[in-house]
Amino acid sequence: MKKNVITADPDLSLADVAKIMTNNRVGSVIVLRNNKPVGIVTDSDIVTAVAEGKSPKKVKIRDLPKRRKGFVFTGPNESCMDVTKSMIKSGVKRIPVIEKGRLMGMISDKEILLLSPELINILSEKLKIRVDRVADPSREISGICENCGEYSDHLVNVGGRWLCEECK
Repeated sequence: MKKNVITADPDLSLADVAKIMTNNRVGSVIVLRNNKPVGIVTDSDIVTAVAEGKSPKKVKIRDLPKRRKGFVFTGPNESCMDVTKSMIKSGVKRIPVIEKGRLMGMISDKEILLLSPELINILSEKLKIRVDRVADPSREISGICENCGEYSDHLVNVGGRWLCEECK
């Protein structure tokens, strides 16, 4: 994980946050309220606000809509695989590391791939196998269950959806 994490106050405007991100060459900042991590603002949040016609100078971090999945974070003792699964399940590229309410660092998909470059080859091979198997819905595949969002090596196609053993 990266230990030097850029943070911001919820009262900052999106324009100010964009400047902070640009100056620090990062794609997100962790929002702190009373020195406690309470959320994350990503470059995608800023782009979405602009696309919706909102003024980045007028919109404050606290005005952004809450994420459907909530504030996703992990602890310092989680395995790389568990963090990766959480990121995939939540659809996030970055995940803060928090222990006892204190921000410890940040893990991004880049750190995971740098830590385990062999994962690229493994994931590539699994993807090739999955694509071949998708043509045959009677076979099991590995992936994320489309109902519960958990990873399984035994997904089956039920009505066009890939489901784990528990959800089928």
